[in-house]
Amino acid sequence: MKDYIDSYKIGLWEEYNFRFLLADCTTAFREVVRRQKLKNSSAILVAKTMMGAFFLAGMVKEETVVGIQLEGDGPIERVMGYSDRIGRMRGLARYPDILSDNEISRGIGKGIFRVTRWGGARKLHQSITKMERVGFENNLLNHISESDQLVSFLSIHVSEDFSCKGMILQALPFTPQIKIDELMDRLRDISYTTEELFSGDLDSTLTKLEDTLKANALTLDAGIPEFYCGCSIEKIKNVIVSMGKEESYSILEEQGKIEITCEFCNEIYELDSEEVHLLFI
Repeated sequence: MKDYIDSYKIGLWEEYNFRFLLADCTTAFREVVRRQKLKNSSAILVAKTMMGAFFLAGMVKEETVVGIQLEGDGPIERVMGYSDRIGRMRGLARYPDILSDNEISRGIGKGIFRVTRWGGARKLHQSITKMERVGFENNLLNHISESDQLVSFLSIHVSEDFSCKGMILQALPFTPQIKIDELMDRLRDISYTTEELFSGDLDSTLTKLEDTLKANALTLDAGIPEFYCGCSIEKIKNVIVSMGKEESYSILEEQGKIEITCEFCNEIYELDSEEVHLLFI
């Protein structure tokens, strides 16, 4: 696979009073593919869920972590994606190699679309909308409309070699309806396919959008997204303490150690008998 340097740009289309986030999360997603052994429809849906979480986190000023969880009646059953506002992301699917016949819903089906926001360790807000048997993008747009009452446009492209790029545009408060209609009309008439739009680097994509919208973009911030799990031995120790002394000692009697594997990065943490006993002193 070709090496990529991930990047994102946040800015404004002042002509329309819209803000935007444009992102290339290819390297971050490929790392998730490697760690989770993702394939087929499962891989595509995890990529879009991670990108969606970044869209929601990156479009606010506060230091927020956003989690998107999909729970459906399709064969994948559950997908999770997390990101903070600078694109530190991770994700997983309950069944990582599903090849779905339904190219729209990608094997997740109908169910629940849950978005959770955290500020540090504190849960700030959780909102749930129905997940219909449509594309991820439509479900996310529906959630944004119902929960945040924001006018948005988004597009995500995941290629066969697991490059992952996307964009979201959102109307700022008090944007005139005539400007919203004008921007949406121009985007509906875009002359590029999704693959063509996201070919090349972000500057190339931005140029194509400027040509489509007949207006220049103002970039306000830029950065590099990355895979970031956030697990640590200290967090694992807290998990063991939360299990309680009796259950922890029972595992030690059976196995001689406690071994926990992080579900996001597959890092294995192992504590021997002495280390576990020290946790309960």
